[in-house]
Amino acid sequence: MKDDKKAIWAWAFYDWANSAFATTVMAGFFPLFFKKFWAVNLSFHKSTSYLGTANSLSAVIIAVLAPFLGAAADKGNMKKKMLICFAFLGIINTFSLFAVSEGKWLPALLLYFTAYAGFAGGNLFYDSLITEVVSVKKRDVISSLGFALGYIGGGILFLTNVLMYLKPSVFGIPDSTTAVRIAFISVACWWAVFTLPLIFFVKEPKSKTHLSLTGSFHAGWKQLKDTLTNIKQYKQAILFLIAYWFYIDGVYTIIKMAVDYGASMSFPAASLIKALLLVQFVAFPAA
Repeated sequence: MKDDKKAIWAWAFYDWANSAFATTVMAGFFPLFFKKFWAVNLSFHKSTSYLGTANSLSAVIIAVLAPFLGAAADKGNMKKKMLICFAFLGIINTFSLFAVSEGKWLPALLLYFTAYAGFAGGNLFYDSLITEVVSVKKRDVISSLGFALGYIGGGILFLTNVLMYLKPSVFGIPDSTTAVRIAFISVACWWAVFTLPLIFFVKEPKSKTHLSLTGSFHAGWKQLKDTLTNIKQYKQAILFLIAYWFYIDGVYTIIKMAVDYGASMSFPAASLIKALLLVQFVAFPAA
């Protein structure tokens, strides 16, 4: 049943859950830790290049797979299942970052690459799942609620992680390096715990056609081909999609690379992290 309050809040809290990855890992501590700890033996130019390449490849792969996966999920009513699978792909790989030792830049980059794929893939199905939770007239409001909760949730954990990094002894942590590694674990746990309401309270209607997994992907492929054929009639839609892709890719490049770029220019790590924290809470009222 749509517009159920419990389901709405459960759906919205997934943004609260996974925004911790966007703030603490993607925008904040991973770029900094990658340059200063995992890629310590590489030049600044190389570490920036490798991080940028990983970000670009992950974005391209998700962009290529998204239409097909989305169509398959629609046909097989698998949005929730796919969301959960991608979410835990991200959670497990984020947790695993704790175990990567100093100088091991390649394992760190591969784990981050996979974790980001889980984050972005999960968002694809999270966004589409709103149609099963909320009626059309309420979607704008509830979508904004999700964004707002994301800024708050991501900001709260990021604030905690920043304090751990700046004042590790207060938390009983031996040093800032250990604090960052523990921060990765905290993100994974936060993401997992606040995904549980969506798992338990958001219901997706069963497929009337009872398609198998293979059948869903086959039907999704057919739907995607039909869409690509028919969209030629809507030039404005094509223009919008291309423009949005370039625009949002630029936004995400800034989010993912700002700290790395600042570190390469010798800005103090603490100043970069504090600036990110400030941005997080400035953004909440606008959302």
